[in-house]
Amino acid sequence: MISRYLVIGLAFLAAGLRAAQGGVVEAVGLAGLGFGLAILKLAERRPALKPIAYVGFLATAVSIAIVLIRQSY
Repeated sequence: MISRYLVIGLAFLAAGLRAAQGGVVEAVGLAGLGFGLAILKLAERRPALKPIAYVGFLATAVSIAIVLIRQSY
């Protein structure tokens, strides 16, 4: 279980670092990943929160798509 907390913390840390470097899209994606994972952890006790986690994962997926499209041009 400690690895989940580690991944959540690293996602937020990396989001902060990317934001400081000017990578706003990447920072939003990493923050969405950390948010989604944190909400999923809370959803173990409150299953109604699970759909909220999908919003964070959707933000991550959209940011990945934006970065991939941006790199292809």
